[in-house]
Amino acid sequence: MATTIAAACIVTYTSSGSTAQRASRERPPVPILCLTGRTQTARRMTLAWGVHCFFSHDVSTIDEMVAYAQESAKSTGIAKSGERIVITAGMPFGTPGATNMLRVAWVD
Repeated sequence: MATTIAAACIVTYTSSGSTAQRASRERPPVPILCLTGRTQTARRMTLAWGVHCFFSHDVSTIDEMVAYAQESAKSTGIAKSGERIVITAGMPFGTPGATNMLRVAWVD
């Protein structure tokens, strides 16, 4: 999907790292920004292909998640203002293995 809509990156919120690993297996042409609240997961994801992992705080709402993803993509230099990003996460937040949401957002 990231290729179809010309997204700048894929942002994954993950606690176990499985979402970022699944995205990495597909070898997308755009970077994968992995946001996790677990140090162990962040360390393990540094070995995955195309994944740039960052330790982040937990989010509680979808709006907060989108805002933090936009801010992270922009501050790391992976995306610029006006570019699209693809965000994946699981609802409810913090539940391992529950990735069930895909959102496309514009970077402000």
